[in-house]
Amino acid sequence: MSPLLAATTVVNVTKNRAIEDHPFVVKLSAHAPLDRDDLKALARVLKSRLSVKKGKDILVQGYEHNGIDIIESGFAIRYGLLHKGGRQIVNTLLPGDIVGFPASFYDRSIFSVMALTKMTLHSISFDAFVGLCKERPSIAIALIWFAAREASIYAYHLIDAGRRSPLERIAHFILEMHVRLKAVGCATENAFAMPLSQESIGDAVGLSAPHVNRMLSELKGEGLIAMEGHEIKILDRAALQIMAEFDPSYLVRTSSSRR
Repeated sequence: MSPLLAATTVVNVTKNRAIEDHPFVVKLSAHAPLDRDDLKALARVLKSRLSVKKGKDILVQGYEHNGIDIIESGFAIRYGLLHKGGRQIVNTLLPGDIVGFPASFYDRSIFSVMALTKMTLHSISFDAFVGLCKERPSIAIALIWFAAREASIYAYHLIDAGRRSPLERIAHFILEMHVRLKAVGCATENAFAMPLSQESIGDAVGLSAPHVNRMLSELKGEGLIAMEGHEIKILDRAALQIMAEFDPSYLVRTSSSRR
């Protein structure tokens, strides 16, 4: 049995949210224009909901998973387990992201996914997902861009771990999270609540939790950020971007790429 089935409660109540405002649809619309029929098709597959408790595994590495789960609300991490008990976080999943990429394309999931907060998901069978893509080519094209963006995020995380200093890694991670959260309405112009603990940030960038704490303190000491609890405020974006060599173009599709 998939761990998801034991960790969730089915919710069939439809919320008063226009389909255009759903975070998944907002992300798809940023990659390809969607017409009225596209939106109707998406509304059909985004009806029922699954409620997932904080700390529950949605996917477990090595288990079969034959569905696509779209995040409506909440945060999760996608990570790989190591034989000695450690883990490497490969990405943070936000509202509008997909759980099941790439698990559903393999016999068994190659990563685990765990809920960082209480979450609401839309679960779609793999066959229904493929049918949606065949029925509505615009959605399929948008999903190709969606997957390309995911691959770009992984590539930059590899560059972070391989070539950037610890301070540069943390700066880059903060800027990336802010851009991604702002795109789905979870951040203001210069501030956001970091969904990861310092330990989890360390698992994402390849540092220990104490090292992460020291790097955050250094960024605060240089006047680049301010922190209060989990909230991070970017005080000097230009300097932070120079330090991290951060170019947000891999996260935001430009008008020229639509041609």
